Amino acid sequence: MKTFSLTLTTASALALAVAAPAIAQESEQSEGDSVKLLSSWTYDPIYESGWSIESMFNVTEVVDSNGEVIGDVENVIFSNEGELLGVIAEVGGFWDIGDTHVHVPWSDVMVGDDIDQIEVPVTEETVDNFDVFGGFTGEEQIDQEDTAEVSPVNDDLVAGPSVFKATDLIGDYVYLSDDVRYGYVADILVQDEMVSAIVTDARAYGRAGYYAYPYNVNGAAPMESPRYDLPYDATEVDTLENFDYTQLQARSQ
Repeated sequence: MKTFSLTLTTASALALAVAAPAIAQESEQSEGDSVKLLSSWTYDPIYESGWSIESMFNVTEVVDSNGEVIGDVENVIFSNEGELLGVIAEVGGFWDIGDTHVHVPWSDVMVGDDIDQIEVPVTEETVDNFDVFGGFTGEEQIDQEDTAEVSPVNDDLVAGPSVFKATDLIGDYVYLSDDVRYGYVADILVQDEMVSAIVTDARAYGRAGYYAYPYNVNGAAPMESPRYDLPYDATEVDTLENFDYTQLQARSQ
């Protein structure tokens, strides 16, 4: 699944729309978890302390403990519940040893005030010292228990049943609760080391701009069916205002 770049200036221009009073009614997810009311949903906490995975893919440099740029962010690993578990960095090209994909637990990643750079505990001297993940039937797979260690991984790493890669979700079709196709997943927004919201691009549905909805832990379909379900119908989603990327305080400056 290919990722893509968001045009933040376009998102800003589209953010002039004003939301009507939300009238969403509370419903229940399949496992009994309460769906967040859109009438009480606000972007303000995300604008203040959240950040964008797509922006991370586009601008974040990976540095070592000496501040030397060693690579880029290739992917991000989450638990199905939305917990941020780790990043996959592509490193090595700066050391003339060929590109190497390394998974780093989020607890070992250092982030500054924005996401221009992240520091990882990988150096030219240590990059070859880590164990490679074990695979299943010859295909390398990462599960939640694997995310506690720094390890080289294959660039075609497969997520196990308890986790997902950001690129597994970005680009998936989005459907409303009445099974109407609403667009696709354009971005994942993270706050306090958890998925806070899923950003949709609903232009094909007739709603220009980007819209950030609370993460639905039961929304992702199996990998063979690239689909993400919103627990809201057309009347409910139409009340939400555009998400303005220029208001993200943790965005790249």
